[in-house]
Amino acid sequence: MHMPDVRLHEPGSLKNACDLLRQFSDRARVLAGGTDILVDLRQDRVTGVDQLVSLRRIPGLNDIEETADGLRIGAMVTPTAAARHERIRELFPALVDAIGSMAGWQVRSLATMAGNIARAVPCSDLAPVFVVADAEVQLNAGTSKRRLFVRDCFAGPRLTVFRHDEILTHILLPFPRSSCGLSYRKFGLRGANAIAVAGVAAGLWLNARGMIEEARIVLGAVAPIPCVSPKASAFLAGRKPGDDVFEEAGRLAAQDALPICDVRGSDDYRRDLVKALTVDALNEAVERARKGGN
Repeated sequence: MHMPDVRLHEPGSLKNACDLLRQFSDRARVLAGGTDILVDLRQDRVTGVDQLVSLRRIPGLNDIEETADGLRIGAMVTPTAAARHERIRELFPALVDAIGSMAGWQVRSLATMAGNIARAVPCSDLAPVFVVADAEVQLNAGTSKRRLFVRDCFAGPRLTVFRHDEILTHILLPFPRSSCGLSYRKFGLRGANAIAVAGVAAGLWLNARGMIEEARIVLGAVAPIPCVSPKASAFLAGRKPGDDVFEEAGRLAAQDALPICDVRGSDDYRRDLVKALTVDALNEAVERARKGGN
């Protein structure tokens, strides 16, 4: 493996960065933390790219801000910084759990939260939590902006619906309702630096009687993109939380999984993992919802 010859650009504004992406088209990629794109270039998973446009010198992308609607996470915020942020720890413990399960501390301290979405890796740990939390991204093309729900960002493995000149500048996390409980559970083959063999994010919203008003089960690493399990999510709505209900939800979630068979596990093994992880995630989600949310 070798690093191909690439030219690094370090623009000082989003407009200049987007102009460079337009100028070089398919030959250019955005560089944020670099923990994924640089590996892809070395391993020839990305070819024909000889220009990297860095976000490092662009102001305003390293902050986590609280707005009237939720939290606004800049594109250059690292997972380590996010996991240490007081309001993220308070409002989104499931996201902190997911961060703690991803890679090692070296990667978590260099990678970016936005890159975990923009690179569209199927085994991403953070994307399922963003989907279950109804998070959005803000995209900037220099002269225009738009917002997308994270669940609508992915077109396939390592493919997004972003236009080539668009840069993901912020992740927008809405405040969770007080009756909401979120959880993320993952299985990897090692205790550290483990890529997810399967992951499940669960969201439960309880009504005043303790019944499930709304549910969302999101599967990671067992489909081409992070995806909601429609069968499990629909089954849970209107039911009373309990072991039998959660077991059935796990069975239905496994039916919705579309896993591959590779060196880390067979498709049947991954479906069994989805079933078990769904039950575990639902049990944690309902406890968090009962304790006041999050």
